[in-house]
Amino acid sequence: MKLTKKGVMWLTAAICLVYFALFAIPNARGAESEAMLSRTSVDEPVTYPYVVRMLTPAKDLKDVWTRWVIYGDYHYGYPFYFLSAVSVLPVALVHGIDFIKFTPLNLWLLRQFISVLPMMAAVFLLIYMQTRFDEPWAALGLLILLFSNRGIVRNNIQWWHPDALSVLAVVLTLYFLWRDRQRFGRNFYIAAAACGVAAGIKLAGFFFFLAIPAYLIAGLVRKILTVKKMLIAGALFVVVMAAALVISNPFLYNSGARQELVNIQSYKATQLDQGYDPTDPAYTKGPLWWEWTLSTWYGQPWLLGFLVLSLLVGCIWGPNRLLNRLILAWIIPYSIYLLYFVAVKPDYYWLPAMLPLFSTALNIPLALKQGQIPGLSSRPRLSTAVIALVLVILAGHVVYNVARPYSGDYVRYTQGLNVEN
Repeated sequence: MKLTKKGVMWLTAAICLVYFALFAIPNARGAESEAMLSRTSVDEPVTYPYVVRMLTPAKDLKDVWTRWVIYGDYHYGYPFYFLSAVSVLPVALVHGIDFIKFTPLNLWLLRQFISVLPMMAAVFLLIYMQTRFDEPWAALGLLILLFSNRGIVRNNIQWWHPDALSVLAVVLTLYFLWRDRQRFGRNFYIAAAACGVAAGIKLAGFFFFLAIPAYLIAGLVRKILTVKKMLIAGALFVVVMAAALVISNPFLYNSGARQELVNIQSYKATQLDQGYDPTDPAYTKGPLWWEWTLSTWYGQPWLLGFLVLSLLVGCIWGPNRLLNRLILAWIIPYSIYLLYFVAVKPDYYWLPAMLPLFSTALNIPLALKQGQIPGLSSRPRLSTAVIALVLVILAGHVVYNVARPYSGDYVRYTQGLNVEN
């Protein structure tokens, strides 16, 4: 029996829930106390005290405002800390000040709802945009490919960080631009708001500086917009984006907090540019120096090359040309920035680019099934052979993701289970 579109959607959602539950097991470990957390995690012990401070009972309304808005750590935007505090709020409401004794539960909530859940939502939206749930094999194939991605699996295990929220905000920007379909209506400005939130969390929204002008110029070329309307739409996008950035980071009203933000981000910019030790050759900038990180956590150069080819094919043929063009215009400036201007090389910096890129993996089969690639679509046997080859490549990559000795999914998962508890 062929699954309906709604059936594919619900099956995808059910698998997402199973995936969420799967990571609940390792995420319950390694945080028996704050002291243990400091031994088993690098970043979580730094950010956790700020959430504790936000949820500690306040003396008066002014103290509530100070704790919840002037939160203190401006490495990351307010949405990360606000949503983190909201995730732990039920524990604080039930146990009062004693909520600090429930470190394992608190960290479990933070890891699951701030890292795993937003990443699942981003994957779900990308699959919907690429397949519309019309083809069960394509939707489920992309789901397996994305959920088995080593960078994503790493993000989901004992990793409470703003990256998943940043990725979701980027994907929401793409989603609402895709929904707008160059009508330049409500969805266009919702995309601007999502872009502003993405800029506020980890600056990712600023890298839409190529995608948005290209989107507007395409509207002009297609005679959807006049020059005047294009300029007005562009200006309003910037206004809405800026408003969303400010509203989602209310601490900006405070001059002391703003100055602290500038100081932290200036220091961070220098650190990204020079590395933690400027004399260490590991902090040399350039594509060759990123090869280990990309190969270890995402894919060998040949696979990434195939994905770029698949993205380019999707920009010209197939059912999702607008989406793929938006993804390309988003990935180009963000990737150039990482490859040529960032000296430190953590894998999670690539998540906002790699997740949309991997979502394009089935562009060639989808275009062939629609008979849209000249020279191939008119030759059924060759088309079938190409589709089979693509599926074999991707299936082999999934198996490799799971079985890789150092960074494979199985290894990462078992390491999470074996953390001291």
